[in-house]
Amino acid sequence: MLKRLILLSLLSTSLLGCDSNDDVKELDSVLIKENEYFSTQFNVDGNQQVNVKVSLLDNVPSEAFIITEEEYKNWEDETQTNDFANATLVSLVTFSPIPSSQTESGWMKLDSGDYRILIENTAFGSVSPPSSNISNSTNVMYSILYK
Repeated sequence: MLKRLILLSLLSTSLLGCDSNDDVKELDSVLIKENEYFSTQFNVDGNQQVNVKVSLLDNVPSEAFIITEEEYKNWEDETQTNDFANATLVSLVTFSPIPSSQTESGWMKLDSGDYRILIENTAFGSVSPPSSNISNSTNVMYSILYK
């Protein structure tokens, strides 16, 4: 727990690269087991720009996507049987694979509405957990910024 707090503190000050006009909506790191995914919702109003940043902290490579709320519901419907290899996803931004150094979407002007960042560690997409690795979990840091 202490390691995570120190890591979040360091990354929030050094990796985010925020200027005084940026508002950090969310900053967290997530551990995602093999054949699982993580998603968090964020809302955009018509006057905001959004920048999503991700980096792989350790373990196996994974992918992240920025998607609409409607697309997330489609993803849930398609993957409820854990058939990730045959799922489809239409994303606004794709991070594949998530690099160990920070990468970002860049400032985007999105229509007002609900969006999600989806981070997956499944057989979907171009990156899948290796079958021979002892720990097939992935640890990813993400942040959602507004201005």
